[in-house]
Amino acid sequence: MKLARTLLQTPRIVGVGLAASIVGVGGLGVVGCFVEGEGLPPPVEGLYYPTGLAVSPGGRVLYVANSDFDLQFNGGTVQALDLQRLRRRALTLQSALAPGGPNASASVRDACNKVGLATNAASSLYPGPCGPLDISALEGEDEVVRSSAVIGAFASNLLLVHRPLSGEGADPGAERQARLFVPVRGDPSVTFFDVADDRSDGAGAQRCDGDACFQLDCGASAAGGRCSRDHRIGEDPGQELIRRKLPLEPFGIAAGPGGTSIVVSHQTESAASVIVNPWEANERPQLAHVLTDLAFGPTELAAVPRPSVLGALQQGGWAIDDQPAFALTYLAAPELGLLRYQDAASGGAPRLYESTPTLITALASGTDSRGIAFDASERKACEDGCADDADVVACLERCVEIPIPVYVAHRGPNSLLIGELTTTLVKKDSDVPAAKRASVFYSIGFHDAAVLGAYPSRIEIGEVIDLEGVPRRRVFALAFDSGLAFSYDPEARRVDAVIKTGRGPQALAFDTGSTRSDDADKKRCEREQGSAGCDPYSLMYIAHFTDSYLGVVNLDMRKTNTFGTMILTVGTPVPPRESQ
Repeated sequence: MKLARTLLQTPRIVGVGLAASIVGVGGLGVVGCFVEGEGLPPPVEGLYYPTGLAVSPGGRVLYVANSDFDLQFNGGTVQALDLQRLRRRALTLQSALAPGGPNASASVRDACNKVGLATNAASSLYPGPCGPLDISALEGEDEVVRSSAVIGAFASNLLLVHRPLSGEGADPGAERQARLFVPVRGDPSVTFFDVADDRSDGAGAQRCDGDACFQLDCGASAAGGRCSRDHRIGEDPGQELIRRKLPLEPFGIAAGPGGTSIVVSHQTESAASVIVNPWEANERPQLAHVLTDLAFGPTELAAVPRPSVLGALQQGGWAIDDQPAFALTYLAAPELGLLRYQDAASGGAPRLYESTPTLITALASGTDSRGIAFDASERKACEDGCADDADVVACLERCVEIPIPVYVAHRGPNSLLIGELTTTLVKKDSDVPAAKRASVFYSIGFHDAAVLGAYPSRIEIGEVIDLEGVPRRRVFALAFDSGLAFSYDPEARRVDAVIKTGRGPQALAFDTGSTRSDDADKKRCEREQGSAGCDPYSLMYIAHFTDSYLGVVNLDMRKTNTFGTMILTVGTPVPPRESQ
């Protein structure tokens, strides 16, 4: 029997019929025993305790990780959902509910009927105007779950990475590639999938087409089957670079530049591990190093944004002394950790090492931090504008000086910590080309906090559509215990919306773009906000752990009566057994 323990940001769930329990607010609890292959196969067409979401950059796929938390089945699942079909329903419903439009006189019932749904008869269980969309019953052109695969129990997260198409680390003639990584606590492992790359950028790049967009290749012998052992990183030490298994409780996960380094936190082991993810043909991701003796309760990870000037200098013949950096939150230490990754090209074996942490002194306690996110949009806009500059490198160096906001969900007290990442570029110039070296140093400081509801957990950066139809950045924080999501406006420096969710909001993802179907028109709309024919949209998907469904939230302020509310329920909510 394999024992899995947890420190998830969830409340305690207890009951005679429940085969697992979670202790909230940083407590330690026994989740249960998981034996692969025993029991019923999991429902591949429905959702069951979802814990991770990711949207493909081309807007075609919504990936979902389901955890099989109460061990009713012999594993969890990963699913590829048709995001275009979900988006079509959500936007149709949004329009039908909007006042003042062609359906102004329509009732909520008529609006729900327009997308084939009844009105909501269980608003106390899940919010929204309409009944749930039963994705397990949809077929043909309406089918939403396009592919699935079985993994171990207790998936905790989900990460999607892509091979660079341009810039540093890109190979112009290389195959387009994407991979999905899922930390699975029941094995323990990080299960990986080769998935479709639906990006439309890059010279001559071809998007995926049809069913190929929804592939989930994890070595399963049949569609919807169980992933093979050689796709479970860290479970079998015989396949690794070093003969060491992955530590228990893989939880947080983040990718370094180009997706070649994947760092995972381990909540009860005071450890972090790094996976080498080579993009070369016939190469598989492998566990490279485990860093131990960290502070207690390492939880969420975020990659520190790397300045583009390093790639430009490298192309100009400079040697770059840089190790990708990862920020790490802790449950029981009043600090924000900073991990650095040294790859094999730097000499020696790949490894993680700990840099100087940042003490959290902005609040009285400083302990119990959870989600973390960087917003590098201002620096990226600066870097993108350097393409037309006469001196590209000098322009990129100026961009390095732009501080990057950093946000942390904190529980001592419940708040959104607000700080800045400062990047320092150090250049050692020389007349000897081999001696020209450049490196960067990072420092993080916190200077503010915004009050949030009970026990905030996950954080993501997204966009709302303002009243003029222009996308605006927001920081979204989930609070599992209180069933709320908070929208923080970094320009106004205030929480501008409190969104009522269902029970146990655990993960979130965003679908933001233009309804123009032509890629060229989409890019024009991004450049010229408000242009004729451009109709921006923004939807937020929330995975509800407790009742096993997804909620779709309208983030378009122009739709005044539904902004900041759940307009569509995806999947039929199923209460935990002990509450039925």
